[in-house]
Amino acid sequence: MGQAQRDDRRRVRQETVELWGIERGRGAGQRRSGQRRPAGESQQRGRQKIVRQTGQSGQRRFRQEREVRQTEQSRQTKASAERRRPRQEQEVQLIRQSGQRRPRQTRVVSHHQEEALQYILPVEHPGTGNPRPVKSIRRRRARRRKIFLSRVAAVLFVVLCLALIYQATGAVYRYLHRDMIYDTADEKDNALDVVSDDVSDEKMIPPEIIEDYLEVNDYSRPGTKLEQVNSIFVHYTANPKTSAKNNRSYFANLAQTHEREASAHLIIGYDGEIIQCIPFDEQAYGVISRNNDSLSIECCYLNEDGSFTPETYETLLHTLAWLLEKYNLTTDDILRHYDCGGKKCPLYYVEHEDAWEELLADVEAYEAPTE
Repeated sequence: MGQAQRDDRRRVRQETVELWGIERGRGAGQRRSGQRRPAGESQQRGRQKIVRQTGQSGQRRFRQEREVRQTEQSRQTKASAERRRPRQEQEVQLIRQSGQRRPRQTRVVSHHQEEALQYILPVEHPGTGNPRPVKSIRRRRARRRKIFLSRVAAVLFVVLCLALIYQATGAVYRYLHRDMIYDTADEKDNALDVVSDDVSDEKMIPPEIIEDYLEVNDYSRPGTKLEQVNSIFVHYTANPKTSAKNNRSYFANLAQTHEREASAHLIIGYDGEIIQCIPFDEQAYGVISRNNDSLSIECCYLNEDGSFTPETYETLLHTLAWLLEKYNLTTDDILRHYDCGGKKCPLYYVEHEDAWEELLADVEAYEAPTE
């Protein structure tokens, strides 16, 4: 009900009381005076009757509105109980999970709350927890643990059985093929002995070589690849008392002077040092007709007859022995420049054949340090 309805009800009551007072006063005056009521009094009484009827209708409206208000209040009370019901269900669930009885509360529980609890908690005594769901949860958990442990035990048993089967199968196979296994082991031992013999062969340590390569040019280092090595040629510089560095510079200057084409892979100085001018996998301008399959070694000297110093000779023996082993050659593959083209180079060993034969014999018997 609104404020307007209450104002209407109050106004009707006030009008009824005023009319009742007016009518009472007029009746008393007429009774005292003994006069008759005027002709319009009947009309006045009719209006008062209408007013009374109007007051009675207002009272009926008031009673109806009060009934409506009570009905609305009861509906609101039920709605609030329904809203509180999920919270009560949650509290009941927490009580069941904890497995403990909820202590009784001192507050007064309304009739609607009591009915809701009866629907939510089907227990013998309202306000107390039911321990039976907790026990059932524990039983389910214990059953799950038992199932899990049984499955783990089954898996371990299967793995153990497979391992035993594998071991038994291997033992049977080894027993049936024991002769073949022993033969294979003997063959491996023999092969290892052969390999160890091959590995035990010591390789010669190369001489100390200073790498000082020439720039690629058309007069001293063509840059052409050397596919194979079939021979090793020995030369002399034809310029006494010049060092290995001097002869290396001479080969390098040919790129500017264009004097001629000349070079060698190695230059051995009269002090025994070695300078490498061209890599072993490239051709040098040593012997015109054999540049494509040979290596060339230039030797410095001090005497006019072209004989080598002891340092040069010792280094030459070590270098020749190392190259023979490196390219799997023999002393027959060691040649003089004179042996291919007829040029008197090296001069001393062309004029003294016995010295050349002695040099080859020394190379054959040379024992250089090994790794």
